[in-house]
Amino acid sequence: MHSGWFKGKVALVTGASQGIGRAVARRLAAEGCRLVLVARRAGELESLAGELRDRLGCPEALAVAGDVTDPSAAERAVAAAAERLGGLDVLVNNAGLGLRAPVARMDPADLDYVFRVNVTGALHFTRAALPHLLARREALVVFISSIAARQPVPYLGGYAATKAALASLADALRLETAGTGLRVLTVFPGSVETGFKSNARGEPYPERKGASRLTPEEVADRLLLAAQAGRREVHILSRSERMGLLLGRVAPRLVERQLLRRYGDR
Repeated sequence: MHSGWFKGKVALVTGASQGIGRAVARRLAAEGCRLVLVARRAGELESLAGELRDRLGCPEALAVAGDVTDPSAAERAVAAAAERLGGLDVLVNNAGLGLRAPVARMDPADLDYVFRVNVTGALHFTRAALPHLLARREALVVFISSIAARQPVPYLGGYAATKAALASLADALRLETAGTGLRVLTVFPGSVETGFKSNARGEPYPERKGASRLTPEEVADRLLLAAQAGRREVHILSRSERMGLLLGRVAPRLVERQLLRRYGDR
């Protein structure tokens, strides 16, 4: 993909009402994309769509309220892209939900629901979008995973499992569509300053004053750069997270103790 590839393209973003999804939608609008925005909060979606049209000059921005766990929501959103915008070039599977609990106390119902949001929801949208994406000469699917899928984190095992499953789904799709012109990009962000923790299932996250976190805008910028460069994967981490990931390869026990202090109850 070359610089400027996004101009005029039709992109669908799930979880677009806040956090990374909203930042990605704004960034795509600035690049000249026409957009379909999906989230459960209809009011926030409509507000964002109006902002993209009025302030960022987005030629068209459609708000389609829906829950990603409902396959009909995917069908409606993709149909809106096809019927009102003429097709689909980009799918960003961003919608996600957190889960914090030790394995011993994890509620299977919580894990099941988070899996349905983080993995099955992405599958619904990918399945609905694929015929339209494959009809293009070149198209893109983005999966927002997490660095937790690559690095063991105490109390986040259930969440990490869903994000590892999502990354595996992306890897399989990349292989299965090789040679079609479809690109698949998996994004592994670190800790991001959003309302993610307040909406998570399970037990409360401990307060970590002074923690270094990325902004959603930083994630969106680096995501688009990775897509334009034709990357398959991109890790978007703070400096301390990058150092921890590298150190974990040579001194795993040291990093595990640090992670326990950082994410655990003590």
